[in-house]
Amino acid sequence: MARLLDISRNTVTAHLTRAQDALGLALQDLRCRAELALALAITDLPPPDNNAVAEHLPTPSVDSLLSTKAAITWAHAFLQPLHPGTDRTVHQTLRAWIEAGTDAQRTAQTLGISRTTVRAHLRTAEQFLRRSLQTPGPGTHELIHAFRIADRAP
Repeated sequence: MARLLDISRNTVTAHLTRAQDALGLALQDLRCRAELALALAITDLPPPDNNAVAEHLPTPSVDSLLSTKAAITWAHAFLQPLHPGTDRTVHQTLRAWIEAGTDAQRTAQTLGISRTTVRAHLRTAEQFLRRSLQTPGPGTHELIHAFRIADRAP
């Protein structure tokens, strides 16, 4: 990022530290980065009526937005391809992988399997979900949100 912005790595680190402190998030945690990405995406959406001025309603929390019927329906639909045709180990691997901060070696140690098996399970999940998971970004963020929603849904 420093090279892209043509500033020093120390300056980038200082800015990220200030942003992290201001937001009250631990940006090293993938789940926090996923939540920040979601919040930024939501704030970039146009108002419901493009010509109307948005009413000054209280800003909903991420938890309340992820508890809506639409979010629950989306999470179940997103995770549904993992259920038929896969054994439970792919699902367990994905959960452990998220808990391990997407570190395949830590996931392997936690589950008592090889890192190669973890990567194979990730490739299988990528095929079923039609998302890239092994590179940080939207696919991984969607998986994090889907698990979060599904865990709290009735």
